[in-house]
Amino acid sequence: PLLLHLTALTVALTVSVPTKAPYQPLRDWLPLLTGPFLYIELRWLIPAIGLPHRDPTILAWEHTLFNSDPSAAWALHAPSALLSEPLHVAYASYYLLVYLPPLLLYLRGRRAPFARTMLALTLVYGACFLTYLVFPVDGPRYLVGPAAAPDGPVRTFVLHLLAAGSSRGTAFPSSHIAASVVASLAALASARRVGIVVTALTAGLTVATVYGGFHYLVDAIAGLLVGIAAWAATGVIWRALSTDGEHSATAA
Repeated sequence: PLLLHLTALTVALTVSVPTKAPYQPLRDWLPLLTGPFLYIELRWLIPAIGLPHRDPTILAWEHTLFNSDPSAAWALHAPSALLSEPLHVAYASYYLLVYLPPLLLYLRGRRAPFARTMLALTLVYGACFLTYLVFPVDGPRYLVGPAAAPDGPVRTFVLHLLAAGSSRGTAFPSSHIAASVVASLAALASARRVGIVVTALTAGLTVATVYGGFHYLVDAIAGLLVGIAAWAATGVIWRALSTDGEHSATAA
């Protein structure tokens, strides 16, 4: 299973590399189509590998950096439904954030920005999923239960969604935040008005991961850094491929 997992990641990364070939929907969307399956597979791969879960390490970092446990204390000290429900709406918008910007680019025929976005998302998920295998972290929801955020229909929906679809050991870094940051940066670069909306929802999602008790604050910060790093790495790869393409055209 581990070999298949690594092979799937490699294939997803390979097909996300920019190409001038005609539109091929299955090939073009393969990285995002395989993502959910690779994530679900982690619920069996992580226990099979059997490495210790690193929540004590993350909690030690939390207390060193913040002298507290923000994921447990924040909602307890600010139990506001007016705050909680909008934050959980932002959290629930995750799939919209990740899939809608590239879909709009694809439908508008903007192949280069689409390919760049898909490459960045593939790098994000590859980095996160490989980290989960070697450094599994459960997150506060598994250790102490849901945070003290007020109940509401949206929070209830989010809790049911996580109960049905979460893979234990996938808290650090937050792939929700990392992928949403990439989606925000990609949208801001290619469609500013869409990017502003995506960025606002990403900010709410980032706060919600900690307020709702789904991630440690360190997980959120790590997700933010991974997203920024993936977008920066995508720029480097993109420029390198563009330069190679220009050199090839010149030589021809």
